[in-house]
Amino acid sequence: MLKLNGKMTKYGADEEEFATISEWSAKSKLRWFTTGLLHVLSYLLVFLTAPLSFMFVLRKIPEYERAVVLGSTLDMASVRGPGIIFVLPFLEKIRRVDTRTKVFEVPPQQILSTDSVTLTVDAVIYYRVHDPIRAAIRVQDYNQSVQSLAASTLGSILGTYKLSDLLSSRDEIARTVLMTFKRACDPWGVTVERVEVKNLCVAREMVKSMAVEAQATRNANGLMIMQKGEGKCLEKIRAAADEMESCPTSLVLKYLQVLNNISTEKNHTIVFPVPKNIIAHLTKS
Repeated sequence: MLKLNGKMTKYGADEEEFATISEWSAKSKLRWFTTGLLHVLSYLLVFLTAPLSFMFVLRKIPEYERAVVLGSTLDMASVRGPGIIFVLPFLEKIRRVDTRTKVFEVPPQQILSTDSVTLTVDAVIYYRVHDPIRAAIRVQDYNQSVQSLAASTLGSILGTYKLSDLLSSRDEIARTVLMTFKRACDPWGVTVERVEVKNLCVAREMVKSMAVEAQATRNANGLMIMQKGEGKCLEKIRAAADEMESCPTSLVLKYLQVLNNISTEKNHTIVFPVPKNIIAHLTKS
């Protein structure tokens, strides 16, 4: 917003700014007369030196670029192009802004995860200019600003996760980084379209210790599984013993099953089961 003689005037559709406009810039008739006279003289110079002057005042803007016109004290900065545009000599200057999507590979950098694991990460960022005026006025070099922001912010964001989360939740982490970059780059007229975390490399000195820890974890899990299996086996044996005690016939069937298993093998062992009542009768007699 603009502050004119104590009154607030809206300046942008999606932002609020406060700037103090001097009396010269706000209402001075001398300012308007001087600026208008300079415009008239510039146009006269162009027509008097035509067609030679057309080589300097006509500019060709490609389809993928926009020209931000600066320098006129009567009008705000404006966007012209693509195509052939007219630039008023001595009063207007243009700054070309490329609106194509650009790719920046974040150089590999080391981070420390929350579980104290040293990692080397690198990423790719895709961004483009959506507001050429902001990109030309708000920042000196928007490409350098976006790249510096990406290099400094990526490590600080990824350092808030554990190693397991970095390996299993890459899509969610990429969305978080994307939203962070969008909020930071929007005042510059730049939008970040996509962020991809390419590689996550663990430091060599950490690989051996992590392998030993993983092996110990697997051994502990294996022992737990064996103990659970033995417990279930004992429960089954106890249930079978209770069943045989309540039904003596089942014990005879078990004897016959054991004999059948022995007979299928090539051996010279003879097993002859004798009922307990016969042995008890013999012992009494």
